[in-house]
Amino acid sequence: MSSWEDIANEVAPAGSPPPSGLATGAFRGQKGKRGNLGDVFGVSRTLECPPASPQDAADAVWGGREEQSVNGPFYFIDRPVTAYDGQASSLAERLENALQNPPSQWLSGLSTRDLLFVDIETTGLSSSEPLFLIGTMTIESATPRLQLYLARDLDEEKAVLSAFGARLRGKTLVTFNGKSFDWPFIEGRATRKLLKLPQPQGHFDLLFAARRRWRSEMPNCKLQTLEMGVCKRARQGDIPSSRIPERYYDFLEMSETKGAGAHLLAPVLFHNALDVLTMAELICCLSEGK
Repeated sequence: MSSWEDIANEVAPAGSPPPSGLATGAFRGQKGKRGNLGDVFGVSRTLECPPASPQDAADAVWGGREEQSVNGPFYFIDRPVTAYDGQASSLAERLENALQNPPSQWLSGLSTRDLLFVDIETTGLSSSEPLFLIGTMTIESATPRLQLYLARDLDEEKAVLSAFGARLRGKTLVTFNGKSFDWPFIEGRATRKLLKLPQPQGHFDLLFAARRRWRSEMPNCKLQTLEMGVCKRARQGDIPSSRIPERYYDFLEMSETKGAGAHLLAPVLFHNALDVLTMAELICCLSEGK
């Protein structure tokens, strides 16, 4: 299955030459004569997904706890961004500075406390199919925090949506292709679950600003390409977006039959958390003129 990232974030103009200095093979994220994208972009560091084994308990692998929403239980992870990237300790200050020179009118007049960064993981490309994970980031103090709302089975989806709705109230969304995918998907699933979610105060879809700024410099405007090319950071042990639905169903099957399988979702949680973190860093880079 193609992912929404593959569909929505292709290179910009068809027939455009590769950006200067990029190997031909890098245009598709493959190895070329000068190496892979990480080599071409001069990636300075790599974040690794924490290892997990089939014997590990869910709390040990996921690092969260069960919580209750008005619609039942779900699994909740709430960690500082530095738990995922030790070099993100200055992110709140960078974002505060970025909002003094916002890269979009959608961010004008806002403070970091007004923002809610959002990314979702789903079992398909249509909202007729469930979502199982919503990742958010909030900046309420000097250290931004990432919150992951996980449905451990399909019955917990409604609880995840309602808990996310409580977090959303009064916030401006920041997404990457979220106006086309994430927010309509969330609204579609809420409707199917007979939930009424609050509307965001605003919505800044970073994809459009990213394309305007970097489409002539990058082989494509996929989020992970920008993460390497602009943030100079790569991932080890990540999972491609296109494989996430299958991985979740593998987890459900193992969980139902053996009461295990938490390790299968470790790279999915890692993937989602870094997607959210990367969005925030890209806003900083836009404002800083990188």
